[in-house]
Amino acid sequence: MDIQQWAEKYQLSADELRILEYMKRHHANVRDTGIRDLAKATYSSPGFIIKLAKKIGLSGYSELVFLMADTDTFVDLKSSPVDIGEYLQPFYECMKKHRGGMISVLGSGYSESIAQYMSEYLNVHGFRSTSNSHLELLRPSSDHLLITISNSGDTVRLNELAEQAAENGQDVIAFVGRRNSQMANAASIAISTNTFKPTSFEENAPQLFFGFALIYFELLMSKTLSMLGQD
Repeated sequence: MDIQQWAEKYQLSADELRILEYMKRHHANVRDTGIRDLAKATYSSPGFIIKLAKKIGLSGYSELVFLMADTDTFVDLKSSPVDIGEYLQPFYECMKKHRGGMISVLGSGYSESIAQYMSEYLNVHGFRSTSNSHLELLRPSSDHLLITISNSGDTVRLNELAEQAAENGQDVIAFVGRRNSQMANAASIAISTNTFKPTSFEENAPQLFFGFALIYFELLMSKTLSMLGQD
């Protein structure tokens, strides 16, 4: 979690920021810290801490503790539910390259909802993103990044757009369910969940791709934002 971004978003005071920074530094023990102990350690009061929690959209102290205790440990690669190691550096370099440009995040069917979420996430964190297909963005330009999402990796229209973007010298990041797919082959960076099977479209088959695609995205973006903050 980037506390500085929270400070800017919610216009936190120096005293409020000090509480969050203390909780982040001591996140491993924050679950065992009572609100009075935290108030004493940060030279504040229980009422002030509760007001802070509500100011950033939480219900109260318990939810604040849950957030601060879990956020940092979740993005620890040692405890991650998936391994992002092979994707992290190229993903980070690509996002850094296009930090000031335009990003299109596209999907079809269920993947469209995932695309909308990813696009909104990027906008919240300072990128310029859209989940709508604007063909003019596919004209040759080094400032445009295309992110595609497809379980099978064979969504015809998305493949056409990915190939067109690649031909125009643009970067393409593809979240796919299988590595050996047309979309993965067209992409600059193919992030495969390896969850797609021919039986994926059978009735009542678990659709693991969508959940894992979000997990990969969240972990990669969390680490990327941290690395960008250190540049």
